[in-house]
Amino acid sequence: MQQHHSRLRELMGQEATDSDDLSPAGEPAIRAQLRFVAEALAANAAPGQASELEDFSAHLAQRMDEAAESMDDVFEQLEDATAFEAESQFGATISDDEAMVGMLERRLRVDFAIQAFLEALDRARPDRAPIRAATLIWWKDNARHLAHTIFTIDRAAKQAEIDRGGSDAVASPAVVNQIGQAAMLQGHIKFLIEALAQNI
Repeated sequence: MQQHHSRLRELMGQEATDSDDLSPAGEPAIRAQLRFVAEALAANAAPGQASELEDFSAHLAQRMDEAAESMDDVFEQLEDATAFEAESQFGATISDDEAMVGMLERRLRVDFAIQAFLEALDRARPDRAPIRAATLIWWKDNARHLAHTIFTIDRAAKQAEIDRGGSDAVASPAVVNQIGQAAMLQGHIKFLIEALAQNI
């Protein structure tokens, strides 16, 4: 497990190089987490899938960029769905809340990156049954579990901060925001791994 954490930190450092976005759910963090997933798929692949998954992992950035270029409609659908969900829960004035808008934009980036990852994975395995559609169906059916996963990660991270520094350790909105961003991304990645395990 420690080795896994070390590799993820290494990937985070690589992706953060020359980037101004060092937030816990920024583009470099998203890319690092998805590289970690791709490497895990390659490392644990059945013999018949090892070669194609190793190639997928080695060229992940290029493959995701190519997939994303053809997915403008998917991004628009995700954007509309995110806006509709937010307005349904919090009202039309949600657009005036900069913190909430920022949170929704980060979630949108994560959701789209995962979709591009799945599309790229299908393209890397053209002779196998596509898994993107099946994975997204599983994702939708288990949406409540995703919310619970994120909440659990967030709560554990806050408790760890309190254990180290007392109750004031999570008194700062900035700290809470950082923890929330990390929990959102980590929850989505954990959920992606679970979804792939069901469909690959």
